[in-house]
Parts: sequence; C-alpha cells; structure tokens
Amino acid sequence: MPSASHILSMLGLVALPLVNSLPNHLEALLHEPGITNRNRAQVMDVSMLNFAPWNITDLHILCNRPNTTADYTCNLTYHVFDPNSVRENKLTSGDCQIDWSWDGHTHHNADGDGSNPVVGYRPCVNDQRTFIKSSVVNFWHPGNFTIEVVHHYHDNENFTYPWDYPTTFAHADILICEEQALQNTMEHRLPSIDAPVVGCLD
Repeated sequence: MPSASHILSMLGLVALPLVNSLPNHLEALLHEPGITNRNRAQVMDVSMLNFAPWNITDLHILCNRPNTTADYTCNLTYHVFDPNSVRENKLTSGDCQIDWSWDGHTHHNADGDGSNPVVGYRPCVNDQRTFIKSSVVNFWHPGNFTIEVVHHYHDNENFTYPWDYPTTFAHADILICEEQALQNTMEHRLPSIDAPVVGCLD
C-alpha cells in the first residue's frame, strides 16, 4: 500500500498534521463526543489506498413511541470491525450505540459537506489516542438509513511520521425494508453488511 505522504505528493495535495492545524470541527471530531460530522472537503480520496471494507455485524434498530401523538425514541446498536488496522493496534473493533428522536415522518439527509447529520459522532470505543466513533448521517425510516463510522489509530506501516495517525471514514447504507405503515414499535435486525472506506484524514 502506498504511504499517505506519497499519495498526497502524487495528487498535489497538502497533508494535514493531526495536532496543530486541524479546523475546529475536525479538532472536535478527534477529541470531543461530537455534535458535527467531518467536512468532506477536508478528507483525502482513498481510491488509491486500497482499503478493505469494514464489517458491520449484529445491527439492531428499535424505534418506540408511547402513543401516536408522541415522537419515537430510536436506538441503534451494532458491532464494527476494521480489517485495515495494523497488528500493533489493540483497537480494531468496537460496539456502537446511538439514540435519537424521530417524528415518524421526516426524511433527513446530511448536507453535502457532511454537516447537519441526524446524529453527530458518538464514541464506540476510546483508548487514549485511538478511537472508534459512529454517526447516523441520513435517516428515512427504521428500515432505511446511512451510518458513518470513523477510526483514528496509529499506523507506521502504511503512513509516515508525522502523518502516522490516520483517521478513516466508512459508510454503510442500510436498506432492510421499504417504508412501512407506522406502528408504536418498529424493530429491525441485520446480521452483517460491509461498510466501504470513503475517506481518510491524515
């Protein structure tokens, strides 16, 4: 796999050091629970880096409301595994859980730059300087939505100092069923789905 610095030089891009020069919303992504998502304009193209897709398993979504006039409370859980993380990293997988409310009608799409998601990044696993976080980017109904997972980790095999802490982003478009008539309890499960890596912040 070519190093990130080599790819950046080929593409004529400027690498972004992780510590001192990140825009505010990306700095928040790395260090805070997260109320916003990445700006896609800041993310490196990964088409030449040959990342394997991540594996999402045991996905479960449950949306409940007490009556027909109340909003739903939706809860999403799943397990994620990143096969690209080098062996020196202990943090290659994690269990993710996200809650949000839904009025039962609104179809929500994040903006083109990744801002205004349904739910911003929430931590799945934190281990000092490495982490996995997840977000609900788009949501149409409990059987059709998009999640984004981010992994920040150390990799000095494929990336060179000082860009050896990459942050990779994977997307999974979840389509379990077509839109159904509303019920007070709506629940779906998905055993497994691949999440392609769509970007890298280095």
